[in-house]
Amino acid sequence: MKTIRCDIQLPASKSESNRALTIAAYGGFAPDIQNLSESSDTQLLKRVFEDLGKSETVDVQDCGTAARFMLTFLACHEGHWMLTGTERMQQRPMQDLIVALRDLGADIQCLGKDGFLPVVIDGKSLHGGKVAVDVTRSSQFASSLLLAAPMWPNGLELELKGELNSMPYIDMTINMMRHFGAEVERNEREVVVEPKPYRPTPFVVEPDWSAASYWYEIAALSDECGILLKDLSLQSLQGDAKMAKMAEQLGVQTIAEKAGLRLKKIPFASENLFFDFSDSPDLFPAVVAACAGLELEVHFAGVKNLSSKESDRVEAMKTELSKLGAQLVKISENELKLLPSVLQNIDCKDLKFNAYNDHRIAMALTPLCLKLGSVGVDHPEVVAKSYPGFWSDFSSICQ
Repeated sequence: MKTIRCDIQLPASKSESNRALTIAAYGGFAPDIQNLSESSDTQLLKRVFEDLGKSETVDVQDCGTAARFMLTFLACHEGHWMLTGTERMQQRPMQDLIVALRDLGADIQCLGKDGFLPVVIDGKSLHGGKVAVDVTRSSQFASSLLLAAPMWPNGLELELKGELNSMPYIDMTINMMRHFGAEVERNEREVVVEPKPYRPTPFVVEPDWSAASYWYEIAALSDECGILLKDLSLQSLQGDAKMAKMAEQLGVQTIAEKAGLRLKKIPFASENLFFDFSDSPDLFPAVVAACAGLELEVHFAGVKNLSSKESDRVEAMKTELSKLGAQLVKISENELKLLPSVLQNIDCKDLKFNAYNDHRIAMALTPLCLKLGSVGVDHPEVVAKSYPGFWSDFSSICQ
């Protein structure tokens, strides 16, 4: 019987950290941020802001958040810029944000395929005003515009068009803007930002709920557990806090304690399971891996945009879970069904998973060793993108 008992200090939220750094850059003040994320994504964005002006080329490497946030930042700051990234980053969508910025008067030219990096930007003062942006492909398009808006003379009236995916991330952006003194109101698809500049305000970054998902997966795959996620709270700015509710379907209860959240096993019904990732796509890898490890048949929705993440996460998980005999079957563009296998029939000798250079795929597949005995993952260093201490934390439960 595999019993997991441990206290885990999760990494700081890179979503909050990246927004706090961007707000400080727009406000023109030194960031006063406690518990800033040590993830490679956040450290990259921090260096980009610190080095701005040393070169006309801004390389965001494989960081999608930095690409979207910096596109708007460079468009409204004087200079001749080239924004670029890795080959994979150059395949990730930017078109809807580019269109919205051009509508606001920005001068952006795509050097390759229209709507993708690399781009050349002639930065200039933008005045804001009224614009629409399609958020079907990414909520970061809206967040990028909103973060800039308090500094524009006319503020911003933003209409959110298309499917309202990942709305908790937009609400996180709005709440953080308010923390730094901005006046922002959202009414369904309309967001109004007044031209009231940010003011310096200390900010404490919460532990990362996306990182917590792997510990919920570990709890689900254990026979017994008492995992304490230190300093984590159900009252969070992060939309991925819905993992606590999702995990109840997988037999994991969340108990709030003074020190954080305690995860414990509870009985659960293993039939008619359904998970919708429309608002929390980053939870998909951990949840689908947990379901496969529990040999469950499950219906998933809200998966359409997972193809444009660091990897095509649906195809990645489909391919890797097929090594266990499990099948991810496409029902529609936005829905999947998991058909499980019997894990005891799997020969785990020399089993190695491909992470597809994707931190979330690597971390989601690793806990399957609790059911399989041992697994390997190629390029384990990719976890540094969001959770640099993952391997150290995970090894603590394997001793």
